[in-house]
Amino acid sequence: MSPTTLGVLALVASASASHMNFKRMHHHARTTLGWKRDVVSGIAYYGYQNDTMNACGTYSQDTDMIAGVGPDYYGNMDDVSSKCFQHLTVSLASDPSTSIDVTLTDACEDCGEPGNIYLSPSAFEALSGGSLDAGILNVTWSFASSSSGTTAAASTPSDSSSSDDGGDDDCSDEDGDSSTVEAESTVEPETQATTSTKAAATTTHTTTAAAAKTTSAKTTSSKISTASKTSTTAAKSTSTSNEGWNLKSKLEGKDFLDFFNYDSGTGDNGGVANYVNGVNEGLAYVSGSQVILAVDTAETVSARNSLRMVSKTTFNAKDMNLFIFDIAAMPAVCGTWPAVWFTGADWPYQGEIDVGVSLYNENIYSVHTGSGCSIPSSAVSAMTQVTVVEGTDCDATQFPAGCGFSDKTATTFGPGFNKAGGGVFALQFDTTGIKMWFFQTGSVPSDITALAPNPSTWGSPRMSVPTSSCSPTTYFSDLMMIVDTNLGGSFTEGVWGTDGAGGQAKSCKTQTGANTAADYVLNHGSEFGDDAQFKINGFYVYQQ
Repeated sequence: MSPTTLGVLALVASASASHMNFKRMHHHARTTLGWKRDVVSGIAYYGYQNDTMNACGTYSQDTDMIAGVGPDYYGNMDDVSSKCFQHLTVSLASDPSTSIDVTLTDACEDCGEPGNIYLSPSAFEALSGGSLDAGILNVTWSFASSSSGTTAAASTPSDSSSSDDGGDDDCSDEDGDSSTVEAESTVEPETQATTSTKAAATTTHTTTAAAAKTTSAKTTSSKISTASKTSTTAAKSTSTSNEGWNLKSKLEGKDFLDFFNYDSGTGDNGGVANYVNGVNEGLAYVSGSQVILAVDTAETVSARNSLRMVSKTTFNAKDMNLFIFDIAAMPAVCGTWPAVWFTGADWPYQGEIDVGVSLYNENIYSVHTGSGCSIPSSAVSAMTQVTVVEGTDCDATQFPAGCGFSDKTATTFGPGFNKAGGGVFALQFDTTGIKMWFFQTGSVPSDITALAPNPSTWGSPRMSVPTSSCSPTTYFSDLMMIVDTNLGGSFTEGVWGTDGAGGQAKSCKTQTGANTAADYVLNHGSEFGDDAQFKINGFYVYQQ
């Protein structure tokens, strides 16, 4: 990356949505929480309904005021819960007077922390003041003490799920422990009637309904790679994007690892990483459906083994590229400098597009070029989700940091990103300019999960570089895609003692007690385990 890069990658996005990954797995919810009365704190996502059956066996619309909760509150994810169709009161954590009434219709296994909740787009907008741009909200919620309002779970499906009692028995311990959750019914008369209808339908539709639930759940997965392997999504993925984007490289598992060469040598920008062949050294491997990119954990070293992976393929604007990066977690340990970025061999004259550093929670999007590329004030004004970091002249020969923009959302990088469950970044790099978006897990557009992206429907990009002031064909050529975890280095050292940098409340110097990033990296290997790993679901390269 550039000598003083402020981080910025071609991964980015705005806030759209799709359902969570509602995989039907057995979970035994053990909690003593009173379902109706206890107030729960968490993060609220939003998700499109996508015309799929929800966990409670109904079909809802994006305009319905509905919600989904995790297994600690829903119960057994394989069954229709007795909590289905109960009402929840959801309030802004910062302003409890702002609240909405929603109906529980779905389960959300991949919402992250137990208290997190997902809302329909309409419910999210009602709570956020009419916009989806925030992507997530800090909220509190509780089961309503008495049901009020009307049930928003649209029509009852023709095929219904099997369960007389909502599956509460399945939520008890296998040893018969009776301390597990007991439901306090708040179901309204009309909901009880619906439940009775569903129970009656069970006799003839149990198998069909179960299959429908499983298929629809996987189809709406926020994890692109998982969704693409299900039968329903596979059928979708045979269609092409309405905007003509064709999938050229589907980089998952071993295909991801084979797409790159592995650099060797000392970390760039003064870093103390020792880049190695990750596959040979066991730092780059496939675990389940994810690619893991790790850092060596030997306690004390003279240089710490890490990875810098460079694509075997180069990219030019004339190729009309769209990159989708589905990342579950990224390195978030003091001293790490993780990035996914693009650069040409002759820096900065062939250009650079990149992102991120250390414990920053707020992503930084930037570009670096030779003389002549800039971003006009009109384009800057349109970037409402970011703030200018360094300036709008991208000439790195004069301004090494280039054009840098910091995201206003504290879950777009590092610890905040990981806590929110990861997300999907997107970069459009073609003859029309450079555009970047970011979508939090749970808010990924359905066309992305269906492998048929339509960027024009994603809303305003986080960052946009118009071709009128910075022609991609002039300032960017033969870009290599790079994924690396540098350790220490100029950027990391530069903010080591700065409180508040990038959304982190306390500096890494304060958090670790180490005077420099290099000292911490070289002498605390046990800190560079799971939290210092990239966990990648897949990268997807499209061209028109």
